[in-house]
Amino acid sequence: MGMHKDSENMNDPSRLSAILQMYEMLRLREWEKFRSSTASYLSYKTGSDIIKNLFDACEKDIQQRITNIFKVLDIPPLNDIMTDSKQGMMQEIRNLFRYSYYQNHSEFYSNIIMLAGINPKTALQRQFTLQCCKIYCLLLLQDPPVKAVWNIQESLVQDVEHVDKKDREHWRKPAFLWPILKCGEQVIVKGVVWDEK
Repeated sequence: MGMHKDSENMNDPSRLSAILQMYEMLRLREWEKFRSSTASYLSYKTGSDIIKNLFDACEKDIQQRITNIFKVLDIPPLNDIMTDSKQGMMQEIRNLFRYSYYQNHSEFYSNIIMLAGINPKTALQRQFTLQCCKIYCLLLLQDPPVKAVWNIQESLVQDVEHVDKKDREHWRKPAFLWPILKCGEQVIVKGVVWDEK
């Protein structure tokens, strides 16, 4: 696990190291609970689609909220050159969002789940989808943001591990179950793949 360039505020419950610990628990423990909570075990393909759709919806939700704030403040879009004042404002917006998203406002996450087109059927499924949204939103709101990378063809072998802990030479048509998490070009968490049949 890599770290950001700045030291963390250990009093901040939404600091990167704390969110990465939550992410690991989600991938290891909560995923298995979620996977076994259906009448028949959830396939890796279905699980991967759910996670990817949730993460994509998180990115869209946060980007839309940031765009709306910039419109209200009459600030040109972010694709313009980032001035120091814009960068500072962006950091403040991320901090405000991170605080708000950390406070477990499940209405944020319920809207994201609907945006992703997912309809959890049980309490365990709802809990897993809410946790996916919360944790990924908090990763996106780090400064700088931590983002999911889903492109297996552009991934280095050392940045990926197999769900069954197979050696690379035994993988057959790998596909992501969990993405690689990157901060810029730095890999923060390895991705997890499974064998598509």
